[in-house]
Amino acid sequence: MKKVLVVDDDCDLLVILTAYLTRKGFVVMTCVSCREGKEALDKFQPDYILLDINVGDEDGRELCQTISQEARWRHIPVVMISANHEQLSTVQSFGARAALQKPFELEKVLETLGG
Repeated sequence: MKKVLVVDDDCDLLVILTAYLTRKGFVVMTCVSCREGKEALDKFQPDYILLDINVGDEDGRELCQTISQEARWRHIPVVMISANHEQLSTVQSFGARAALQKPFELEKVLETLGG
């Protein structure tokens, strides 16, 4: 089973994504802060990461950049998500493989993850 780490401070979205991705055969771990997300990387060893740009008062792009620069994590595709279209236009410079604008169709998440 493929594993997805979802980092977002929107608890409703976390519940929805967890239910949907689990039904589609993924193992899902959620975190509500970038700090938690970073701590989960080595423990959970995800195949994919869905990462919000604005996680509370943290900037998910900074975590994305850290992931893309660390040899042990850089192979993990990061999909940045945000309601702010302008912020999404810069995510590739932080190492993201893709971007999704909120609100998004759940099928688009699956398509972006390659499932």
